[in-house]
Amino acid sequence: MKDFKEHRLFSEYRLLYSSTAEFPSTMRFMFQLKDKINLDSLSYAINMVKKRYPYLCVELKQDDNGFYFIKNERDIILENLNKNITLNTEESNYHLISFQYSDDNYIVFNASHYLTDGNTAYALIRTLLYYYITKAYNAELSKDNIRLIEDEISEEEFNDPLVKPKNLVKPTQVNYSTCLHLLKDNHFENQGKPIFHLTINEKELMDYVRSIKATPATFLLLLLARAIKKINPTSEKMIRMNLVYDLRKALNTPLAHQSLISGILFDYDEKFINLSLEEEIKEMRGKIKETLEEPKASEAITSTFGLLSMIAKEKDMNKVKYISSMVTNKTTEIITSSLSYVGKANFGDAEKYITDFKTIASSIIPLSIQLAAVNGQFFLEFIQNFEDERYFNAFKEELDSHKIKYEFKEKFMIELPKIKDVI
Repeated sequence: MKDFKEHRLFSEYRLLYSSTAEFPSTMRFMFQLKDKINLDSLSYAINMVKKRYPYLCVELKQDDNGFYFIKNERDIILENLNKNITLNTEESNYHLISFQYSDDNYIVFNASHYLTDGNTAYALIRTLLYYYITKAYNAELSKDNIRLIEDEISEEEFNDPLVKPKNLVKPTQVNYSTCLHLLKDNHFENQGKPIFHLTINEKELMDYVRSIKATPATFLLLLLARAIKKINPTSEKMIRMNLVYDLRKALNTPLAHQSLISGILFDYDEKFINLSLEEEIKEMRGKIKETLEEPKASEAITSTFGLLSMIAKEKDMNKVKYISSMVTNKTTEIITSSLSYVGKANFGDAEKYITDFKTIASSIIPLSIQLAAVNGQFFLEFIQNFEDERYFNAFKEELDSHKIKYEFKEKFMIELPKIKDVI
């Protein structure tokens, strides 16, 4: 990849303009190691990350033509987890990423969600762990599937595939009804935001989901829908579930670093409820297959490109705020709950050093699940924008009904990295 001086935003606008103090467009990945964190080794690994991911080491700038990134040569901040660092400020050296550590052996990676998504975050963590462990333990690790500083960085890693997408088609117009809103319809406003952290043995869950021809994501999303229905048995509003998916496959750009996520919506209605578990799974997987194949795949790209084009060309910040608020309001009107699963972490030889893994992301959806598969375990974050524990308890009951063994690790309040807003 040729060195860059500046990069004009495009894909980044969607989450840049929707970021707020209450729901910042940020992510936090926390991975606990079996031994005390060696700060010298961690600083070394962060320096290697800076060299390998120049497109993530940027500063946000603005001129009359909008926002752009310039290469940020300043150090990436490393602080104790007790010290809050606001991204995109002097505190973070104007970086949109930072690192932290804790006294109980966690390494923390903070990132702006409009800069990147979980797919590239995993790649960065693979690199960080490789350099950290080889340094801290003087260990030899396999280099397979690890991005290293000796690599020649391809243009595909840097370029935004949504700037000039191919095969744009006219999207099918779909009018979604208003769905059940767990916050408003249950009068849960102005409450705390807890996360329930649990683990499930990867092999045991995989054996079960394969036996019913499911995937971890479809199975757990279905159980979440059932749990929501159990708490709202008489609601006349639609329960609509969202499965987050990656647009890279449709774009044929697996190495792209931008935030390239979309969603597949499932209406959990009376027709669905009357099906057997296997039939429900079959319906869900059929919808996924349809979405990921043509013409639906190109329709999703076209819709995303259209929204981004409208936002990118708008110079009036009041209009930008209006468009962003309309998109946010529409999202909360048509999605009840959501699940995100990047896929197996594939951290390679480094996985055996990891004892816990947490994925925390801000969401305007009142109830969401973040799922990660690391070192033989599924790590699940049950994230709420309200305090009532009935939905989590109902979800556990669904796991119990299918004899899925799990360990409830802890409940903690959401603490996301803050980021300076631009509008």
